[in-house]
Amino acid sequence: MSENSKSNGLYYSDPQNLFIVLMSIITIAVATISFVHSGWQFLVLYMLGWLIGFSLFQAKYGFSSVYRQIVEDGNTEMLRGHMIKLMVAVSLFSMILSANMALFGDTPEGAIAPITFGLVIGSFLFGFGMEFGSGLAPAAMREAQGGRTASLFTVSGFLTGATFGAYQFSFWNTTLPAGPEVSLAEDTGLGYLGAWAVFIFFFLLISIGSYYYKKSTRPPKLTPMPRGTSWTRNILTNWPIWVGAIILAVLNALVLLVQGSPWKFTAAFSIWGSKIADAVGLDPASWGYWGDQEPLPHLYDSIFSVDLSVLNLGVLSGAIMTMALAGLIRFGKVPPSVMIISFIGGTIMGYGATISFGANVGAYFSGLASMSVHAIIWTAMAVTGVFAAYVLEKKYRILGRGYKS
Repeated sequence: MSENSKSNGLYYSDPQNLFIVLMSIITIAVATISFVHSGWQFLVLYMLGWLIGFSLFQAKYGFSSVYRQIVEDGNTEMLRGHMIKLMVAVSLFSMILSANMALFGDTPEGAIAPITFGLVIGSFLFGFGMEFGSGLAPAAMREAQGGRTASLFTVSGFLTGATFGAYQFSFWNTTLPAGPEVSLAEDTGLGYLGAWAVFIFFFLLISIGSYYYKKSTRPPKLTPMPRGTSWTRNILTNWPIWVGAIILAVLNALVLLVQGSPWKFTAAFSIWGSKIADAVGLDPASWGYWGDQEPLPHLYDSIFSVDLSVLNLGVLSGAIMTMALAGLIRFGKVPPSVMIISFIGGTIMGYGATISFGANVGAYFSGLASMSVHAIIWTAMAVTGVFAAYVLEKKYRILGRGYKS
């Protein structure tokens, strides 16, 4: 493979065999420990998480980037990919939830949450933080200034924010006035079929509207995804957006079947951060998050005995393995401004996601697929946060040169 082809972005770098071997060992070890601690259910969950991590990297999955593309050049291709993903997911979720189907003896429950001040404020903060300085998105791992080094500061900030959000969870969601949980399928008289039809109608409406918007603006096409080199060529291929959308939707539906609840990402960080807080002498058991949002025993259980933890360990393992296959695990010097922005953006994201019952996975993806009213509000406020941060960045050049979230 010529160096010119690689430099043009058509191909990833050569696979990093040492990291691949290391991640293979970690994957086998965590899968084994999960099985020993909790049996087949958690082993399957871990492997589903691994597949999600791989698919996220391949599927051009993003949140803030979708809306930035619309504003900057009128490109709505990724937005339609989101709508395909949501249409497939809501169809599968409605069948699973209405039929009460679940494996391993669980009763399936969708991602339904109450309507609270925390929901409104937190979702805005999440969107703002993600646009402001996120390195968590798969696109950021490939493109951001500072590369993977910057994403470490974002992840650290996200863990910090999620922990502080767990500490203040009760203030935003129980101390202040709060409304009930509302499922469009179960609490409005529409039933699962009627609620499914409403969501499909709006997803189709957005898809059609975005298509005609694209025709009127004639934006440039999205940059194609690179391919793998040598033996990774058949693993790291160019996935059309619709393929990635369908795969992610199917994987989330499988998580619902296996776990009894859909994929949630932020909750794992709140659990891990609370465990760290407990280890350093704080008292997270007194935080309202524990008992209101997560069962108190999870605070003291092994991370391999908590389903959300095992699932997201799999997501992280799959994503890191895929980065090694693409030759992207490289760390370099990061400008101090990028370090600060990445950490602040991650902290805002983690805090906002925790007090609003999830991020662009648990509240947006799984929430809309579960036909929850809170997810509609979350999406509207998060998009508003994205645009607010975008406008500030354009006006004051906060993010500096070329940094992408």
